[in-house]
Amino acid sequence: MNPTSIIVPSFLKPGDGICLATPARFVTEEQVHRAVQWIEESGFQAIIPGGILERSGQFGGDDSHRAQQLNDAFRDERAHAIWAMRGGYGCGRLLPYLDAKAFRANPKWIIGFSDITALHAWAQKQGVASLHAPVANTMGLVDESDRARMWSILRGEASHEGAPVIGGNLSVLYSLLGTDYFPDANGSWILLEDLDEYLYHIDRMLLAFRLAGVFEGAKGILMGSFTDLHDNTIADGQSVDNPFGLNIREIVEYHCPCELPIVWDVPVGHGPKNEAIALGLGSERILEWKGGI
Repeated sequence: MNPTSIIVPSFLKPGDGICLATPARFVTEEQVHRAVQWIEESGFQAIIPGGILERSGQFGGDDSHRAQQLNDAFRDERAHAIWAMRGGYGCGRLLPYLDAKAFRANPKWIIGFSDITALHAWAQKQGVASLHAPVANTMGLVDESDRARMWSILRGEASHEGAPVIGGNLSVLYSLLGTDYFPDANGSWILLEDLDEYLYHIDRMLLAFRLAGVFEGAKGILMGSFTDLHDNTIADGQSVDNPFGLNIREIVEYHCPCELPIVWDVPVGHGPKNEAIALGLGSERILEWKGGI
C-alpha cells in the first residue's frame, strides 16, 4: 500500500453529520439514543437511518437491508462519517453488495472495530482510509483518553506519517484470506487483536497467514489485546487436560519471520483500552508503542 496514494476522507468540522449503522448485530432504541448523545456531545450531528432497529436473527436486519443502509450512507451528502453501532458478526456478508463507486465518489470515514474489520479491509481495497476505533456501543467502556483520540483523529488533529497500518481483528482477516478483500500488507504494519479464541485457533490462523505469504514484505506486527483466550483444558470446559503448549507470544513468534518487528501490548482491542488508529495511514503513536526501537 502506498500511503501517498491513499484517499483520506474529509476531516470533520463542528456540526458535520455522522451516520449510525448496524452492519452486524442488531441494536436497541436505548443503544441508539446513547450513540446519538456521544455524537452530539462531541459537536457533531447524528444521522439515524430508517430501519436502524430492524432485526433478523442476531443481525440488524437481513443482508440486503444492512447493505442498503451502508450504500445510502455512502450517497448521503450530509454524512461525513459512518459509525457502526455494534460488531459481533455480519459485515463480511455485505461486501459483495456494497457500492464501491458511490463510496469512492464521496469518501467518508468508516468507524469501528472487531467485525467492522471486514469493512475496513473493503475500504482499503477502494484506496480509502478508515478509522479502527470503538463501535458506538462500546464507547462508554473505554478510557476517556481513547474517546478523545477518536474525535481528535476525525477532526484532523493527529499525525499520520510513516508506514501505513492495516488489519484489525485476526479472525475476520482470516475469513477474508484468499479473497479479493484481503488488504495488501506489503510495506504496512499489520494490526492484530482478537477475543474469545482458543490458542490452537490462533495458531491455525497465523499458520494460514504464514503459508499465504502475508508477512512477507510487511513492515511489522502490532499486537493488540487478545482477550479471554481459551485452552484445551478442564479449566476451560474440556473433559480432559490437553493444553496446546504455547502461549500467545510464543505462537506469534513461531509464525512470524525472525526479522519482522513485533510490537507488543498495543492498546487496541476488546479491553478497556481501545485507542483509535487510522487504517491505510501511518500513525505517530507507533514509535511510542515501539518504545523507541
